[in-house]
Amino acid sequence: MRMILKHVVVLCAVAAVTVSARQYKPSTVPVEYSASVQAIGALGAVATSVQVHIDRFTADKDRTALVNALKTGGYNTFLPALKKAPVVGYITVKDQKWDLRWAHQQVKDLGQIITVATDKPVYFAGGGAADAKPREGFDMAVIRLDVDTIGMGKGTFATAARVKPNPDSTGVEVDDYGGQPLSITMVSRVLR
Repeated sequence: MRMILKHVVVLCAVAAVTVSARQYKPSTVPVEYSASVQAIGALGAVATSVQVHIDRFTADKDRTALVNALKTGGYNTFLPALKKAPVVGYITVKDQKWDLRWAHQQVKDLGQIITVATDKPVYFAGGGAADAKPREGFDMAVIRLDVDTIGMGKGTFATAARVKPNPDSTGVEVDDYGGQPLSITMVSRVLR
């Protein structure tokens, strides 16, 4: 009898998660994600978590204006436009907070790709090295989350970055100060 009761409880829990997952729609905002970030370097490894809170996605007119600024005037025109864009959310690492000036989602069959950006760098990975390159021009941070239909996944975190149009001008390329973005090894949508 006890074994049957355990199975019933487990099935009820699975059903509740399934119903919750079906009710979530990729465009539902506000939404918050918790992400585990990991960096491995010559001196060892570090890990932390980042919270990504999106109040709303960047409006099409604002997104178009930012993309056009990047295409026509490059990064030096894009950055001032990004700094003037409305705040659409924030990220936190420990007790520090950065405003999001860009939040975009691309819905796909089994989830979505979410890209968010701050108008200030978060951390200069490798910036403390004796031979570190200059920090000028790396004035933002970019997080990319690839999540499934229930909000689980992985991603990348360019903690100090700049952007440029990709070769065919259909999107952007992220240039990370540290050479490559940090790995986000696990993402989960925070249920409220």
